[in-house]
Parts: sequence; C-alpha cells; structure tokens
Amino acid sequence: MNVFVTGNKGRIGQVLQAQLEEAGHTVIGFDRADGHDIMDGAAVRAAARGCDAVIHTAALLGRPGESDDDIMAVGVMGTWHVLMAAQAAGAQRVVSFSSVNAMGVFMGHAAPDYLPIDDDHPPRPVSPYGISKRLGEDLCRYFTGVTGIPTICLRPPAVWFPDRYAKALAAWQADEDAQRTPIWEYGAFCDVRDVAAAAVLALTCPNPGHVTLNLCADDIAATRPSREMAAWVHPDVPWRGGPEFDADPFRALLDNRRAKAVLGWQPRYSWRGQTATLTQS
Repeated sequence: MNVFVTGNKGRIGQVLQAQLEEAGHTVIGFDRADGHDIMDGAAVRAAARGCDAVIHTAALLGRPGESDDDIMAVGVMGTWHVLMAAQAAGAQRVVSFSSVNAMGVFMGHAAPDYLPIDDDHPPRPVSPYGISKRLGEDLCRYFTGVTGIPTICLRPPAVWFPDRYAKALAAWQADEDAQRTPIWEYGAFCDVRDVAAAAVLALTCPNPGHVTLNLCADDIAATRPSREMAAWVHPDVPWRGGPEFDADPFRALLDNRRAKAVLGWQPRYSWRGQTATLTQS
C-alpha cells in the first residue's frame, strides 16, 4: 500500500515510517524538514496523488515561536488540506493523529467528570492545541459523512520513548510527589512503538466509518495503585471503575478498550514491564 504520511520526519513519524516499511508499505512523506508546507493545499494534493491511504501526524504543539494562530491554522486548515488530498487521491482511508488534549482534562486544565476516562468523556478543550485537535476530529467526522471514506482519529496521551522510563523512575524514587506536580496526567502514557503500531493497524482494520480512539498503555505509570493515585489527586471525582481494578490494581485510568476492539491492537510496553527490566539490570 502507498501511504501518504505527514510529519514523517518527526519523532513519532520516524518510528511510524519504520513500522510501515517493515509491514511492506511504501511511505510517501510530507514534512517541513524537507521544505514541505501543509498550509499549501495544492502541494499537499500533488504529493498525495496515487496514495492508497493517508496518515496525518503533522501538528504544532505550542513550542516557543509557535503562535496560537499558527497552531490553529496548522491543526485545522492543515487537516482540511490533508482530507481534500485524500479525497482527490481516492484514498481508502485516513488515519489522523488527535490527542487526549481534545477532551480538555489533561495538562491540568480541568478535572475529569469521572474516572476512569473513556472515549465518550465530554470534550471541553481549552488550549489552542486541544481545540484544534477537537476541530480536526469534527472535520474527519463530517468528511466521512460526505465522502464515505473512513477516518480513524487516534488520541494518544504522553508519548514515551524508550529513554523516558529510566528518567521517570529516577525522578519518582527521589521524590514521589514529582509524579503529580505541577500537574497529574492520570499516569497515562503510550510507548511510541505502540502508538505507531496502532496507526499501522488502522490502515487495514475492518471499516469503522468514523471513530475516535484513546490510545494508552495497559497500566498506570505511578508508584501507587490506580485508585489510590486517583484518591490522592482527585478525591472528589466520581469513580466508575469496576472489578477489573481489583484484578489489576495498576490498570490504566485512560480506557483503551475501544482501540483494542476496533484496531485489533494490543499495547506491548508497560510501566511495570519496562521498570522491572531497569531495576533488574
């Protein structure tokens, strides 16, 4: 399959490209590192010509020098350009990277309505980045309604690279409170290798129409069990977890069951698995 990938030179994009090529796909990249501009709709359409599918990872995260206007333009108009390019190319489906920030309850913006957080949690984004991601999801939903082309929006939390586990372990062993200050992200993370694997699977999974999926490791990254962490940080947030948290006290507080069901995906990397390896070495 010829796959048009925006942001293929980014940190996630590089891992994604390697997995796509390992799976036998041909990657047609579109990245500003190569002089490409996602705000140039004609250029996006030209680059995507002849592609069978599209994976859209390009975005601005709000780094220094990136204005709110730029974040919104790239997040919304850039996504529009990608969708129009997919339609013009006759692509079979679009996989678009959203973010848990589309919900508005990460990055310390607000407490969730309940825990664990599932795919149906009401979205109330407040940051330019989060709003742009939520609007991008809506664009995908309407696009599927008009064209019939499936769109799968993936919502990863913090994307961890292999060196992140050792850094977190050392920091939290030195100061347990560091895992919840200045903000707590519910211990939610997803290894970059698992994030890329989800995107690859999204190319060939049964047609879901339009769907938005939380990605997350199966366990919480924390020094304490999930319910204890929730009570420590958010004692007033209603608890909706069931007996599955008795069977696995460190179960993730961001529900990934829909992603597993739709994609046939299983995250391979866990906090406990990676840190166990570190402490034994």
